[in-house]
Amino acid sequence: MTVNTILAGWAMGYAMAIISTFALTYIAVQPGAQRFVQRIIDPEVPGALLAVPISIGTGILWTMGGLVLASLYLLGDFSEMRPALGAPSGPWLLLVAALGWLPVPVLWLISRRLWWLWLGMSGSFIVLFGWAMPLLGER
Repeated sequence: MTVNTILAGWAMGYAMAIISTFALTYIAVQPGAQRFVQRIIDPEVPGALLAVPISIGTGILWTMGGLVLASLYLLGDFSEMRPALGAPSGPWLLLVAALGWLPVPVLWLISRRLWWLWLGMSGSFIVLFGWAMPLLGER
């Protein structure tokens, strides 16, 4: 189960990296680029050109994050705790849900127009790391 859980964490991190790449590339290619994007990136750089470095960066960060979350799941012995809502571990699901919703208010303050993107990203995080990772780790 240990290796399966670690690999599941890495895989869920990679899935989250793909989702993040789509989301961040969407923000970068907007016709009226977001102000916070214009402060970081020169407006003359085409948004589609940013997809490659975004993909590389999110791939590294999310897969490492997935490995850390899988390690925390194993070290905390969450697999032995009570299941809830279809997840093998209720406390783990609650912890991941808290982590997933934590950045939403800050992101909402950055851009209220993209509320659907922020909620989608948080929901994806909760589904991938709260349900899918523990379920795949059990197999």
